[in-house]
Amino acid sequence: MTNKLYDSKGQLIGYIRTVEKNQHDDLMKVILSTGHELVFGPCDLTSDRDGNWRIRSGALYPRCVGNKTASATNTAAIKNVIFAPPATIVYWSDGSKTVVKCSEKDVFDPEKGLAMAIAKRCGGNKGSYYKEIQNWVEKSGKKYPGKTATQKKAAPKSNPDRESMKKWISKANEDWNECLKASANNDNTALLLNMNALTADLKILENEINK
Repeated sequence: MTNKLYDSKGQLIGYIRTVEKNQHDDLMKVILSTGHELVFGPCDLTSDRDGNWRIRSGALYPRCVGNKTASATNTAAIKNVIFAPPATIVYWSDGSKTVVKCSEKDVFDPEKGLAMAIAKRCGGNKGSYYKEIQNWVEKSGKKYPGKTATQKKAAPKSNPDRESMKKWISKANEDWNECLKASANNDNTALLLNMNALTADLKILENEINK
């Protein structure tokens, strides 16, 4: 169970990662799961039987300094994710949550929603996180036209491929003309044979095109 830090009125400040006591001056350093380091005097904190800490009423708050470690936004792991279009809600192991929503014009994409929630978390859970993303993309000085990373121009068909397709197009035309003749002569047997041949020609042509 994660221990908690409360203010003097019983309101939750955050979840505690570690509590360190300086042997030289008895100052207490509380490091929260968010990465913030809070330093208190020797009599500013009290603990309960569950290991939770509370700031005493009248504690000298100037002794509390909020130094945030470099890894602050990465200390919490994802605990649960709820996809509720248009919203994606991420609950973190430090007890906080992140909510992002797609616009009404967008198609809801769970993977994109989760990625944007993580990005917002890294941006301090502020609503301006997307501007930060745009800022770094603009700083790169590169333009991306919206193609996928693996998208390439289709290679032109080689001459053998073209000749093969021409061959089967010609064959399909011949069988089609034979079908018309058979139909005009009321020759159902010939019509059926030529229709089967035409179907086979078109199937082979389809395979050649999709190579």
